[in-house]
Amino acid sequence: MSKRAEWTLLLCIGLDLLGFGMIIAEFQLFAEKLVPKGWPVGPIVGALLASTFIVQLYASPRWGAWSDRTNRRVAFVTVNGISGISMLIYAAAGNLWILLASRILSGLGAANVAIAQAYVTASSDPQERTAKLGRLSAAINTGLVLGPALGGFLSYRLGHGAVGVIAGVASLCGTAMAAIVLPNVTANSEAKSAPSRKTGNLALLREFPSVLPLVVVAAVAWVSLATLEGTFARLINRLYGLGTLEFGWIFSYESLLGIGISVVLLPILVKRLGELNLLRTAYICQGLGLVLNPFAAAFGLPPLILLFAASTVYSLGSSCANPTINGLASELLPEDRHGELFGLMQSARAFGFVVGPLVGGAMFDYWPPAPYVFAGIVCVIAAILVRIPAGTGKTQEKAAA
Repeated sequence: MSKRAEWTLLLCIGLDLLGFGMIIAEFQLFAEKLVPKGWPVGPIVGALLASTFIVQLYASPRWGAWSDRTNRRVAFVTVNGISGISMLIYAAAGNLWILLASRILSGLGAANVAIAQAYVTASSDPQERTAKLGRLSAAINTGLVLGPALGGFLSYRLGHGAVGVIAGVASLCGTAMAAIVLPNVTANSEAKSAPSRKTGNLALLREFPSVLPLVVVAAVAWVSLATLEGTFARLINRLYGLGTLEFGWIFSYESLLGIGISVVLLPILVKRLGELNLLRTAYICQGLGLVLNPFAAAFGLPPLILLFAASTVYSLGSSCANPTINGLASELLPEDRHGELFGLMQSARAFGFVVGPLVGGAMFDYWPPAPYVFAGIVCVIAAILVRIPAGTGKTQEKAAA
């Protein structure tokens, strides 16, 4: 994959995540307004968030496998376009059902990241993969730097309709760019001539069992973050009196810091610490950053100072953990299965975001700090579970043959 194609792909993903970040800044508080009086707010908001990931759990491995066996450009353009359309539907949401429809389409379009990951790891040496995936992570964070701040401002000034329209237009502009510029990468002759195989989460794990430990660890880690997905805006509003504007500042700061870590610090840490030590340290940092959020009063600090400090620690962990674990997983499979692999890793993320918002929403209604304490414990478990499986893509390919 040429540098021009790689940077074009990164820009397209950045635009889609710009739209995603704009919606994230206001989604929780907007969804609360649509919940009828007398209905349980926490579980409903959690269920709306989880619906995206329930769809993603099923769809991402299948989109990834389709991109492996047919055409990555067509697959990426199709999926990215669905993501953009979901944002336009969000703009029109006036009740819970339309909001749910936008979340379902968002889940169908979430595999664009998995296909992009397969794009950037194609024909690259194992030593380069973590760095390339780090650049992709930086592109995602770039969109998330601008998205929440812009979304919070637009929501404050113009309302949720403007947020959804501008988010959808940004994503669809990226889709058009991808259709024009990205190379027409089709499946190689061996992949085309290979006998048909079952596609899905368990099918790949049965064929390549050594990847299972990494998938389990990824799922456990994502559960910790997902418990906060439906509660963070509500937490800072209830405990500290902060709103969508401050949410946007915090989220954008965290993403901006993640860019620097992914591009500059990650390659250095991989070389000095090694993947195993880096992953363990990263998950511990991630958990510590999450558990600090609801305890500003305990430290006697102004809320924003503690929230920014917690975001610093969390961003260090998450920016190192995600590219590293994906890079390790890519070494265990041949390149013509990377789309399916990254779809599977997206499913591990989706599993966390199915379970997390439901659990986190119920915990929050019982005691607001509860999801954050739970998240810290889960991240420690992830650090303990980290193991690097033996084997490389070549040896796994021979074993499968």
